[in-house]
Amino acid sequence: MGHIRLGSLPQSKRWRAVVDLLKGDSDLVAIADAAALASEADLRRATSDPLFQFVSALLVHLPLWARAPGYDGALRDIGADPDAARSVTGLLTELSGAIDAEAFRSGRTSDAGELAKAALLESLSVQLQARVPSLFDPTPQEVRTALGSLAHGKNFALLARDFFARLTYRSLDYYLSRELALHTGEGKRFASDADRVAFQSDLAQHAYEASRIVEEFAAGWYGKTVWKKQQLDQEAINRFTAYAFKKLRDELGRRRTSS
Repeated sequence: MGHIRLGSLPQSKRWRAVVDLLKGDSDLVAIADAAALASEADLRRATSDPLFQFVSALLVHLPLWARAPGYDGALRDIGADPDAARSVTGLLTELSGAIDAEAFRSGRTSDAGELAKAALLESLSVQLQARVPSLFDPTPQEVRTALGSLAHGKNFALLARDFFARLTYRSLDYYLSRELALHTGEGKRFASDADRVAFQSDLAQHAYEASRIVEEFAAGWYGKTVWKKQQLDQEAINRFTAYAFKKLRDELGRRRTSS
């Protein structure tokens, strides 16, 4: 099976700028912006990656399927067993398997697709658990209703923000984590593993705060594209994800200049 890898950033001039920031005393905002700038081309290419597109289509379509009569059939079409997807855990397991099966069918896996897969499953878990009864195990209908509630503009915006925040963090950490290990130890940027982990936690929070820009436009995009135009093809979803990356990249840069 072929494997599409994200670019080799450590060889680039922009990445060397990130390393220089890590060697100095630059703050997290500057490092996050520099890392985002260095990885910009790879993230742009990710939106045209078939496995990434499969995951991004699930992000948009799943809530709509849950509201429609053909929900079980839609799950079967992507290779998920609707009978096994009656709980939140079961649904996430089936979606994970469907994404893996799509990679197998195409004969190619991709780092971009795997990062998006992890971000989607985490986001759905958080959003669904917040919407199902907490005292008892939710019924299959309650799980489906919770998923369908994400088809409302405001709720989809929350899901989209969560997804892109996690995806942005995972993308930055994909590159940074290897470099951070080289700057951990006595006399280095991070005196201990705990310091490095704290930095990564702060980076995740920074990505979430920056992702508010996605929430602000996702609701409008969803309402206009889904409910008014009713033209939710893959090309429309690709434009949405590409624009979300651009907005996030711009916001990370804005935060650096204003800090």
